[in-house]
Amino acid sequence: METNSEKEVLMNPGCESVVDDEERRRLLWLMAEYFRTIGYSDIKARLPGFMPPPVLSGTIEDHRPDFTCRQSDSARTPIILEIVTPGMVDDPTAENRWSLLASAAKLYNAELHFVVPKWSAQGPVDPALKRRLSRMELTVNRVWTV
Repeated sequence: METNSEKEVLMNPGCESVVDDEERRRLLWLMAEYFRTIGYSDIKARLPGFMPPPVLSGTIEDHRPDFTCRQSDSARTPIILEIVTPGMVDDPTAENRWSLLASAAKLYNAELHFVVPKWSAQGPVDPALKRRLSRMELTVNRVWTV
């Protein structure tokens, strides 16, 4: 018998608690270690051994961010972070997810960050991602290339 969380994952793979794509997982590990090293707190990541971020409820679909944490500033500003691989930049299903993450960032006074690989066989990923986010009229605080 399936539990509610199992049904949620079967119906919406964006809600799974661990990222299954190896390239995305590798980038996520790098960012989790980086933010831990610089002293950010309340780190939640869709990685083995980490508490996963909570699922965000959307009007069309629910999604779990790849990573969340709090900065070490006086306001302990939250960060919502999304890993984007080259194949995801033009994926039409990403639009609902990214819109929900942007709405959550506004709601929680959080910063929205995207992470892309520095090198790709398809060429640079960050310009294409920035163009798409701009077309979607989403406010993003930072696009990391790692």
